[in-house]
Amino acid sequence: MIKSWMALAVILCAAAPAVSDGQVFLASEPNPRFLIGPLFVVANVSPGLGPVTVNLSWSLTTKPGSRPVEMGQNLYLLWPAEIAEPTAPGPADPQLVREVEGRGFAAAASGRLMLRTRDRMQVGTPALGEPIDVTASYVSFSRRGSQSGAVTYIKIPWTPRLVDPLSLVALALPLRGLIVPKAATWIDELFWGRRYVLTAGFGDLGPPALGLFALYYERRDRIVHLAREYALVIANFGDSDHLKIEEISPATAVRRQSRVRAGGEVVALTLLPAEDITAQSLRVQFQYFSGRINWRPVIVSVTLILVTNFAGVLILSKDVSRRIRRRMRARRRFAVAAGPPNGAVPSRDALGALIPAGTSYDDVVARLGRPDAEHERVTPPGRRTMIYRGTNGNGAGQYEVAVELHDDRVREVTCVTSR
Repeated sequence: MIKSWMALAVILCAAAPAVSDGQVFLASEPNPRFLIGPLFVVANVSPGLGPVTVNLSWSLTTKPGSRPVEMGQNLYLLWPAEIAEPTAPGPADPQLVREVEGRGFAAAASGRLMLRTRDRMQVGTPALGEPIDVTASYVSFSRRGSQSGAVTYIKIPWTPRLVDPLSLVALALPLRGLIVPKAATWIDELFWGRRYVLTAGFGDLGPPALGLFALYYERRDRIVHLAREYALVIANFGDSDHLKIEEISPATAVRRQSRVRAGGEVVALTLLPAEDITAQSLRVQFQYFSGRINWRPVIVSVTLILVTNFAGVLILSKDVSRRIRRRMRARRRFAVAAGPPNGAVPSRDALGALIPAGTSYDDVVARLGRPDAEHERVTPPGRRTMIYRGTNGNGAGQYEVAVELHDDRVREVTCVTSR
């Protein structure tokens, strides 16, 4: 039985757009002797994520022991969302607007909605159905001075089509604000991108502050309950190649590829009959992306890896350069400590190779040791002379090496020999 219900659900997706928070039917008279059934709340969600249109299809069935004549009365529909635009010409029923404003609410918009009938042979085809000779009226309203969103009160005039066993009545509701962004931190949005939540169901009036509860409470004896018939909530997502569905609740919901529309994906929930108002909701968390695959997590991950690796290399290079400088300073100190003592200065023939032009003061000290004397010129500044004294190899004479430096760099080396 469940498989049959799901098969019919997928077929109905062919001509229906969008999703909502839920709805409650009211009769004109107390204790209605009829039920809603079958009922289909079908939705198409596209990457545009603009105002969506709920396609509500239903019929009426009698309770055991009741007569069909008792079904001839108007229906009212409470919907916790705002209608974006009318679908039929003409103003709304003035009584409907007065009824809302007389209770202290502020009417945001009003108009008419087209009612259609779909023959059982049109189920599963793109046909929207044929318009019937009556139209529904609606008024979207909110509490005065409240920042809460608007809700909608709809009047559906009686028509024999509501009890036709061979067709369903269809009402298209273009609704605003049904898809909301998922609450997330900036890190989540940076990594995964903006994600959205779609909620659809039956029997949900929304928070009492929205205003629907006041209308329900004074007419709660007129609730039209759900019959033991086919009753499904369906979310039909287009462009499944660029769709990522992250979470579906409840777990009894079914997800699969659309068998009617190419590139579509369907999430459906079977609604259970209830003797009281029981909210039954389908919640889908999803995201649309561009490109062949969802590149954002890949790009962000690669970027983080490159940044961390670069930071690691930078830290390592600083550590390595620090170690090299320490080693060089240690070698210089060792060379100074082990430098040749005075009287053992290299011969003047070797000085040109040992002290080339541009050698620093520390390098001279590292190679020859501390000088025997130093002369520093006051003017011009930055000039100094390092004096080294030694003896010739046969002890026959002495020589003196003068290393001229300018700005701490060797500019000239001279040698003076004495006998």
